[in-house]
Amino acid sequence: MEKLRGILRDFIKCLFTGSLISIGIIILIGIISLLITKFNWRQSLQVVKSTLLIIGPLGLMLGALLILKKREEKELIYIEQWKKKFNIFSYKVVLIVVSLVIVFYGGLIDWILFI
Repeated sequence: MEKLRGILRDFIKCLFTGSLISIGIIILIGIISLLITKFNWRQSLQVVKSTLLIIGPLGLMLGALLILKKREEKELIYIEQWKKKFNIFSYKVVLIVVSLVIVFYGGLIDWILFI
């Protein structure tokens, strides 16, 4: 039961981190694209959606490559600080979950655009 709580806690932390990263990307790219497109909000939203749907899958591919890596890994230098943040998840799992959240936000914006 305690391990399940740890998994849920780590998953919620990943969702929160992914949401913060996605909102940061949305705000930063949104402001830049609004200035470039002369405040055309629809085109700006398209640019934000495209950016999220590029960054998210790249993170997923990186996570998959890290999991598939065959050679022996050295112990992380800051493993104690990592274990304070995430009790059960490794950095590979965190990267994959955060990337999935970024893709989710891109899909949500795509859904909003085509309503």
